Amino acid sequence: MEPEVNQSAPISSRIISEPMALHGTSKAYIVQRLKDQGETALLAAVEAGKITALTAAVELGWVLRPPKRGGSVQRTKRIAHQVRTITGKGLSAGQAMELWLGPNPTGSLFNSREELVAAWAEHRDEVMRQWGSHGRRPAGFYEFEWEGPRPPYDVERSVLWRRAGVLSAEERAELERQWKADFAEAQPDDFTLHDGNGILKGDPARIAHYAHHDIPRELVRRWSAAARRRRARMAPEKAPSVASSVEGKAEENTGLRPESNAAAEALK
Repeated sequence: MEPEVNQSAPISSRIISEPMALHGTSKAYIVQRLKDQGETALLAAVEAGKITALTAAVELGWVLRPPKRGGSVQRTKRIAHQVRTITGKGLSAGQAMELWLGPNPTGSLFNSREELVAAWAEHRDEVMRQWGSHGRRPAGFYEFEWEGPRPPYDVERSVLWRRAGVLSAEERAELERQWKADFAEAQPDDFTLHDGNGILKGDPARIAHYAHHDIPRELVRRWSAAARRRRARMAPEKAPSVASSVEGKAEENTGLRPESNAAAEALK
């Protein structure tokens, strides 16, 4: 039976140095959480006595193992091997999540930079299959294969789309199909959008809509030009005026309808 945390003991002497959740860190709590989250392999190992509930919680990144004060290195390796055998993977669930999302605020689950590098080299293909698609890339990709800072999440897809050789042809086509559908949604003359502060109309609404969906400006300009040509073919033939010529030039430069100077400036 695993004891609970002695809250009156010094931090360094506690069995678990960081609380796992507000409801406690007892074996009963960990077992219930394993059941709730469907971790059947680890749950069976705990119930069979092959590993402790604490080991399972550490493996899943729910808690940090207390700092080592002596002990057997071989025992530590044996526990790690047991968990890998139970989960059927070379990475723990927590380590795989770190290669996907990056280290959690309490620190890395890898013991050294060398171990992290080796894990990425060995498991890159599997991590990329799971989390390197739809215009997104895992943290390991940006750590080891990307030049420059990691792009913010809200513009990640357009940044990768612009970088030659990053996305496959199929992935680029997938993104462009989705973006074109998002673009078409904003084309009605009466298009409006609530940005959290108020209702936007016309071009300001379109600008906010395109930004929300991370549509590259190059595609906005291309599709806007095509939409203008369609409107021109559908309009009755008439002699072009000076005003219409100026408006057409403004649309060509901004990728938007000339409804407001403010909207045109915002897209430059």
